[in-house]
Amino acid sequence: MRLLSTALCTTVAVALLAGCSGMSPGTSGPSAAGQTQSQFDSHGKFVPHWSYPASLIPKGQIGLRGDTLRTKPAPDAKKRAGAGGIYGSQFFAGLIAGYPHKNTSNGPPTCTLGASYPNGIAVDGKGNLIDPDGGTRTVIVYAGPGMCGSEIGSISDGYGQPSDASSANAATGEIAVGNIFGTSGAGGISLCSISAGCTSFLTNSNMYEVAGVAMANNGDCWASATNSLGTATLTYFAGCTGAGVAATGWQNTYYGGLDIDANGNLVAIDAFTPALRVYSGCNPACSLVSGPFPLQNDAVFGHLNKQSMTFAAGDYVNGAIDVYYYSPTSLTYWYSFNNGLGVSDDVEGAAYNPRSRQ
Repeated sequence: MRLLSTALCTTVAVALLAGCSGMSPGTSGPSAAGQTQSQFDSHGKFVPHWSYPASLIPKGQIGLRGDTLRTKPAPDAKKRAGAGGIYGSQFFAGLIAGYPHKNTSNGPPTCTLGASYPNGIAVDGKGNLIDPDGGTRTVIVYAGPGMCGSEIGSISDGYGQPSDASSANAATGEIAVGNIFGTSGAGGISLCSISAGCTSFLTNSNMYEVAGVAMANNGDCWASATNSLGTATLTYFAGCTGAGVAATGWQNTYYGGLDIDANGNLVAIDAFTPALRVYSGCNPACSLVSGPFPLQNDAVFGHLNKQSMTFAAGDYVNGAIDVYYYSPTSLTYWYSFNNGLGVSDDVEGAAYNPRSRQ
C-alpha cells in the first residue's frame, strides 16, 4: 500500500482511505512530514488507508465520461439485464458491472458501464442507476428500470469528490451526493439535480470525511462520516437542508454506507469492524434495533433488495460481492460472486435494482 502526501491527494478510494488529509480513525492527524499514517484498531487489525493521485492515473483517464466506456451486452444478456439485478462497482478498473438478481452460480456480468474511479453506487426509487464518479467529479444517471440503461444526464459536482448518492428519482428530483472531502477540506452533502446542477453543500462540524449518504422518501437525509478526530458520526438533516444535527445513540465505530429498509430502519455498515447495524429513528435520536452483525470482510458500501430480504456488500478484500439474507433483526451470509471482478480493482459499491421500497 502507498502512503502519499496530502498535496498529491485528488481521487480517493473510500474503502482504502481514511483521509488524504491525514486524519483517519484511530489517528490524531498528519505527521510532521505531512504524510498520512496507517494505523491499527484496538484488536491489532490493520486498517488500510491510502489514496490515488491524479499524477498516477493512466493518460486519458481523467475527465473520461462513463458512457465512452460502455460495452454492449450480448443479445441474450440484454433480456436478462432488463429484468433487474445487482450492480457492482470497481474503483481502479473504472467499471460498473450488472449481474442477475441471484448469481449463486458466479455467472459473468450481463452488462457493463464504463466509469472513472467510482466509489459507492446507488439505484433510485425508479430503477435509475446513480454513479458518483470520483475521477470526473460528476454524478452520472443511467436510465432504469432495466440494467445498464442509457445515460439520462451528467452533473458536475463543484463542491468536492462524490463518494455516494441517494435519491427517490434521480431523473427529475433531488440527489443527495456524499463528498468524501470538499474543495475547502471537510466533506459534506452536495444537493444536485439534472435540471439545476449542484446548487448547495451541507456541512456540519461532525462531518470531516464523509462516506455514506441516505435520503428518505420524505426528503430527510443522513451522512455517515468521521469527524476531525477520527470518531465515527452520523449527521441528520431534516428535509436535507440546514446545518444538520449530530445523531445520538450512534454506535458505529467507523463510517460506512447507509440504506433504508422497507420498515424505515436505517441500515448502516461499520466499515472496518466489519459489521452491519440496524437503527430506528436517528432524527436525531437513534435506537439500535439489532446488530452488530459480522460481515464476511471489510466493506464500505452495500444496499438492500426491493423486499429488504437480501443485502449485497462490496467486499474489497476478496474482490467480490457478498450477499446476505436480511431482516431487521438478523443477517445471515448466503453467497459471494466475483466473476468479472478483481481484488486489485478494488470492488467498492453494490446496489440492487430495484432497490429497497423504504
